[in-house]
Amino acid sequence: MWSTDSPRVLERVEGRLGELVLRTDGTDFEVISNGVFLMDTRNGASERLLVRVALAGVRAPARLLLGGLGVGFSLAEALACDLVERVTVVEIEAAVIRWNRTYLAAHAGRALEDPRVEVVCADLRDWLGSARQRFEAICLDVDNGPGWTVAEANGAFGRVERFAVEVPRGGPDLVYAAWRD
Repeated sequence: MWSTDSPRVLERVEGRLGELVLRTDGTDFEVISNGVFLMDTRNGASERLLVRVALAGVRAPARLLLGGLGVGFSLAEALACDLVERVTVVEIEAAVIRWNRTYLAAHAGRALEDPRVEVVCADLRDWLGSARQRFEAICLDVDNGPGWTVAEANGAFGRVERFAVEVPRGGPDLVYAAWRD
């Protein structure tokens, strides 16, 4: 919940998927996409849980693909795990990456500064078609979930059977974690 002060808009930009707004109440931050709540810095428990569940099924050294940067909670959780050797983050919105380097950096422990992190500004679906990396785990948090998407195409990421065809980069022990209805 916001403090008693009205939220203040810090930036309003046109992104690849439409309008993005970053606002703050002075303590926490919130990202709105096309008028719909997308993420905030108030809690992050679900983002962290998604990563913990995925990493519980891998052995060291683990290479992790994060689909969606969000406010950086998933990345920070991944980097806190001793098993993680490398994290590739694919984020479609350049503004979200920039905000994670500035406004949101302290909320995620400045995770983008970790040398184990590679950040790619691209549409995940397009990037998967050309990437050559292999991963032990893939975590997708590219939207609010398959039943409440900001971008309609993101709903497909919650359907494992469809996504598995699109991700030939994991071995037989690939761990895939995503929000589902």
